[in-house]
Amino acid sequence: MLLERGKELARAEQALRQAVAGDGSMMVVIGSPGAGKSALLRSVADAAAPHARVLRASGTLVEQDFTFGIAQQLFEPLVAGAPEALWAACFGGGAGMVREMFFGGSWSIGSNQSLGQEAILQGLNSLLVNLSKDQALLIMVDDLQWADPLSLRWLAYLAKRLGGARVLVAGAWSEECAVSDHMLLREIAASAARTLYPMPLSTGGVRQLIGEEFGEPCDPDFARACHQVSGGNPALLAAMFRGLRAAGFHPVASQAGELPAASQPLLRDRRMFCLSIQPPIVRDLAQAMVVFGDLAEPELVSELAGLDSIDYKSAMQTLERLGLLASGDSPRFVHQSVRHGIESAMSVNTRTLMHRRAAALLHNAGHPAEHVADQLLLVTSGYEPWEIDTLRAAAGTALERGRAREAVRYLRHALLHSPPDSEVRGRRLVDLAAAERGFDLASSVTHIAQAVPMLTSATERAAAALWIPPALAAVNPSLDALVQDTERRLHDLGSAYARGDLALRLEARTRYLHLQDPAHLGVAADRLRGFGADVPVSTGAGRELLAVLAYAAAVAGEVTAGEIAALGTRILEREAPRAGHAYTALSLLVPALVLADAAAPVAQWLDAVRDQAQCQALDGVTALVNAERSAVLRASGQPAQAKSAALSVIDNADPAWPEATTLSVWTLAMVALETRDVELGERVIQTSPETGDLRVLVAHRMVRGMLDTVRGDLPAALDRFLDSGKQLSRCGWTNTALYPWRVWAAAVSHRLGRTQLAAELADEEHVFARAWGAPAARGRALRLRGMITPGGEGVDLLRRAVDTLRCSEDRIELSRALTLLGRRLAETGSDSADEFISEGRRIAQELGVSWAEGDEDSELNGPALRLGAPERGDLTKAEETVVAFVLRGWTNQQIADSLGVTRRAVEKSLTSTYRKLGVNGRAALIEELSARNIGE
Repeated sequence: MLLERGKELARAEQALRQAVAGDGSMMVVIGSPGAGKSALLRSVADAAAPHARVLRASGTLVEQDFTFGIAQQLFEPLVAGAPEALWAACFGGGAGMVREMFFGGSWSIGSNQSLGQEAILQGLNSLLVNLSKDQALLIMVDDLQWADPLSLRWLAYLAKRLGGARVLVAGAWSEECAVSDHMLLREIAASAARTLYPMPLSTGGVRQLIGEEFGEPCDPDFARACHQVSGGNPALLAAMFRGLRAAGFHPVASQAGELPAASQPLLRDRRMFCLSIQPPIVRDLAQAMVVFGDLAEPELVSELAGLDSIDYKSAMQTLERLGLLASGDSPRFVHQSVRHGIESAMSVNTRTLMHRRAAALLHNAGHPAEHVADQLLLVTSGYEPWEIDTLRAAAGTALERGRAREAVRYLRHALLHSPPDSEVRGRRLVDLAAAERGFDLASSVTHIAQAVPMLTSATERAAAALWIPPALAAVNPSLDALVQDTERRLHDLGSAYARGDLALRLEARTRYLHLQDPAHLGVAADRLRGFGADVPVSTGAGRELLAVLAYAAAVAGEVTAGEIAALGTRILEREAPRAGHAYTALSLLVPALVLADAAAPVAQWLDAVRDQAQCQALDGVTALVNAERSAVLRASGQPAQAKSAALSVIDNADPAWPEATTLSVWTLAMVALETRDVELGERVIQTSPETGDLRVLVAHRMVRGMLDTVRGDLPAALDRFLDSGKQLSRCGWTNTALYPWRVWAAAVSHRLGRTQLAAELADEEHVFARAWGAPAARGRALRLRGMITPGGEGVDLLRRAVDTLRCSEDRIELSRALTLLGRRLAETGSDSADEFISEGRRIAQELGVSWAEGDEDSELNGPALRLGAPERGDLTKAEETVVAFVLRGWTNQQIADSLGVTRRAVEKSLTSTYRKLGVNGRAALIEELSARNIGE
């Protein structure tokens, strides 16, 4: 028995009994799609089978033009199987007028002009009466809303003439469906003796149905959840149950909370069918809502759908009754599956036309450019000028909000409709490159290289070329040539242009490209001094040029550390911390200040830049800033932190950011030299970026020399250190602060017994260090001379080294000098030896390091540095977040899903964490941190 349909069945059975007794009537069943109308008709037919002949028909959308299709469905099967004697009885009297409808082949109302429509209706009525003489008839017609108009007219005609006949006509139709004739349906309903309205199932009915379907008791909470999602609609419930059983659901309270989210996709097909049978105004409104998405507003949606206020209200009510709408003032679908279903049913042409119209409506209504552009992205044909302007405006707004990827989507679509090899296309390529630079530097540079030849103006070319980071141009010959050619073209325009910001920035870039050319280095200091008191620190272009000149003059040893420190301070006072510095030559300011032993002021500046880069998800910029920070950390006596920062960059190296790798290699090489760390030294050698950068070449050479000393091959080590000096000298890089090759060469020479060479190298180191003037370089040179000089003179030199280094940021070098001085004094029995040794040890402990105990043979260039165990505080906020998830047992994929990042990003974060904490993997990380927590 049908659930909760007892009253309807009782009324239907009463009508059937009356018809069998000779009191025929019309009965209609009206309800929403899926309410169970067809099931109710089938139950009536089952009840009628012993007492009456049952004839069935159904309306369909594809047969609405089939004349008297319902009548032919009803009678043709009966006539086809009846003996000839029955034919004569059936088509006797007035029924004979319609005999040709069933025996005349292809029949239509127009095939017999002499037979009027009224005569056909009378004939069909007579046929029905004739058939009911021997046995009562139950005429069942489902989906009347789709019956052809003449069949509906016949049924309306019949409904008024069933009194006294042994006929029950039971018809059913769905409300809110596309119908062939509203007036005739209303006429049938008005003439019907009984009208049944199957209502949605109650919560109790749903619970009972679930128990029957699942074969187990249903919890009330689960039943309520099912009722809320389905609205008690039997067809929707059936669709839900199939999917829920397949997904392993059971009707228990613990799964009630999961049911709404799991059920919505299961209802998609049924909902799409219900929507497909709605009138055009309902379908058009649903499509308009899909097109506008989250921007759907009543006025916009109704205008796009072409509906007036009355039709809009009616269509919205229909969608709501179908369970397709979410609650709220704005038109929204109940679930994304509804939107996806409607969208997939729309043709490409329909979607394109509607999105274009939606864009125009949003534009005219004053919506932001991004809203309009999002519609235009879904338009596949050519754009009009105003549409391209909108895409570019939307891109500009997206960039201002830090959403570069969105900007790129807009600009790429605008670019698709640009004339090839045109100046317009060149400008749009520049716009695209500017947007791409933050997350896809390689594509950005490629697009600039394509754009520059299309631009006819020298100033536009210059502005475009400035989007190429100089560090990338330095390792790419074609980009190098492009930048230099652009600079020459601008210079050819005359002095007015040569003094402008574009010219200053291009000069900075071209000087950057010639940093390994001694001829160009030689004039850098002259250019710097040529400014006199009028140093151009007031503009970004001037500061960029000054940074390049300062670095070039510093590595060439043509200025003093004090001059560089003073200039760097002036630049930092004017230069706000911006992530954009990473794309310019301004990044050279950091290594220049490191060489000058004056990097402390830039540390806080770099922290602010890193925060900004991480906030904007600029991974390349973050990598470069971490590399810069590693150099600053090492120079300030924090080698463990410097090593961790540099390794994190190396582990995630990006070829588009060669300067980040180069700076990190430089830092790691210096830490490896100080610690005599063979493993770290091998890592430096293995890191070989495809670049001819002198810093990398010398780093490899110096580290190989250190490895030779550790392995006892001192002659080979000496050759490597001396060769490092030759490589630097050939390029004009004479500043001893860059790589202390003389310090190591002198120490090795002294061990080999080549005291004369050792002294000469130590004296040269001292001369260069004094000329440069940085306390770290001067103190290191004095410490070297003190190490190789015996007796009281050596002690005095070490004392002078300590005094000099007290003014240095490099506290490690101070600790080393104090330790060496204390040991030398201990050899003489001095009472002050312990004082210096203790101070050196205290400073080392404050820095988280220590000095390895060893003999004269193992120490060579002073005692080897030992780095302490890294602290968890060295981790970034992002790394700490990932570690917290790891400690909770989450997988990398779970962490990625929770944070909204890629799995690769999580893996990179963990690799950096392993490096910083000195562990070999996830298990070791958990063990290490768990042990620390227990200890705390």
